[in-house]
Amino acid sequence: MKTRTILAAATLAGATLLATPPAAQALLPSISPGDQLDYISEGQTETFCTLGYVYTGDDAHVYGVTAGHCQPDMPGYIRDQDSGATGTFVRTNVSPAHSGGPDYGLIDFGRHVLAVPFIGDTPIADAAVAAPHPGQTICHSGVSSGQHCGTIARAYGEDQYLTANMPPSIPGDSGGPVWYRDDDGAARVVGIWLGEKSSGGEHYGRFAALSIGLSILA
Repeated sequence: MKTRTILAAATLAGATLLATPPAAQALLPSISPGDQLDYISEGQTETFCTLGYVYTGDDAHVYGVTAGHCQPDMPGYIRDQDSGATGTFVRTNVSPAHSGGPDYGLIDFGRHVLAVPFIGDTPIADAAVAAPHPGQTICHSGVSSGQHCGTIARAYGEDQYLTANMPPSIPGDSGGPVWYRDDDGAARVVGIWLGEKSSGGEHYGRFAALSIGLSILA
């Protein structure tokens, strides 16, 4: 269970938590952007990625967004390594390689999980609905390489963006949150981290826009 207080999470999450009594909230496993997601198949960990965004749906289920390519081609389920919360992929949209198209996955964690809007110790204000833009300063958080900040270099295809001035991404970072701090110091998640791309002798990071992903996965 995370050490962050449920009270702080409830203040930010607002109405999404009101349906669950405070005493019950304290007993629920929690999930947050930046958590490690293990894909379990036949009792073994097949691969792992990073959780990018969390929210509570109209059906009172808690959902997580990560990279679509984090779902292996084999039966299994997701386990949040930090809290032990489990879920299943209910929707993915993955474009062909090098197309710059969608790469999103939606995980249903059910009703008995708490979505905690923090990246580390930084509270998340909400999802930024505006599209990312070249020159914008952003950060990404991954379970393998940690947190790094840089700039958006340019758009790549219809859904993706390339980043500069960051160290190389490491397997396991895929799916993590791409975000910036607003004037109040809160994080606004704008993307889902996908990995790397080399182009014209230059090396870039790569992510897909969260606003598009939420529209596709809805």
